[in-house]
Amino acid sequence: MLLFTGVEDHLKQEALSALRKALLPPGLEDLNETLLENPETDALIAAAETIPFMADRRLVVIRDYPPLVGRAEADARLLEYLPQVPPTALLLFYCVQPAVKTKKIVKAVQKLNGLVEFEALKGAALTSFVTDAFRAQGRECDARTAEFLIFTCGSDTNLLLTEIAKIAAYRTDTPAVHPDDVKALATPSAESNVFQMVDAVVSGQDARALRLLRDTLLDGDDPVRLLGLLLRQFRLMQHVKIMQYEKRSPADMQSLMGLSPYAFQQYLRQASLWSPRQIRDAVRLCLDTDLGIKSGRLPQKGTLETVILKLFLSRKPD
Repeated sequence: MLLFTGVEDHLKQEALSALRKALLPPGLEDLNETLLENPETDALIAAAETIPFMADRRLVVIRDYPPLVGRAEADARLLEYLPQVPPTALLLFYCVQPAVKTKKIVKAVQKLNGLVEFEALKGAALTSFVTDAFRAQGRECDARTAEFLIFTCGSDTNLLLTEIAKIAAYRTDTPAVHPDDVKALATPSAESNVFQMVDAVVSGQDARALRLLRDTLLDGDDPVRLLGLLLRQFRLMQHVKIMQYEKRSPADMQSLMGLSPYAFQQYLRQASLWSPRQIRDAVRLCLDTDLGIKSGRLPQKGTLETVILKLFLSRKPD
């Protein structure tokens, strides 16, 4: 009895593939695996009770079972059956979206020690994932280039694999992948675009900041979401200032912020360009604007542009 949940879907897929390889004899996979979507309890129990064919166990996979992720609750009959699943069957609930931990069926599976959570990779584990993925493509990528790719594209491993395949297919005359390759070929995430926009603001590159904002909005991104990302950027800068005031070491600061060495250095550089008061005022501006939009006091259209212009003005020396 297993429940695969968590945000890291690529790792879930890999774990499911490993289970299939371990449990299902070659050539007999289709005869010993049952895939179910939103099954009735009778159908689920019948699949688990079916004797495997020339194999030790049958794999029964139930994808995105509503009582795990929606409003519905599993019926009492299924909850009573879970501890009685025969040893000839492996019942696997597979959730693409994270399961709701307060659900009765989640608690029942957890009680049976079957809950497997696939959390997002971070730090050195995510960097190693990128370098290993490049190596599988026949390319070499050092840690700093991997961190730059993560900083540019985000931490979603499925998305990273797509970008890695694209970059690996470029310039096959050399095995090494460099930051310039990432810069030329990788598709920046919305978070990366907002970081570049904030970087332009704090660096005094007003025209570049407005151009990046225009391009991001033209790509169809939600202004309220962009405002939230903008707020996040200034809050991270504020965290840097607070921890510097507390005289924490750079290593402690990076660890507490959960950032890669490359990303931490970027926020450290940005924070050095503004005073604590300027950063505090920027956070307050973003918070007040977000509240104004969500309460209907401010319109969505044009408000984000106004925030950027106000940030330009707030960049005056203290």
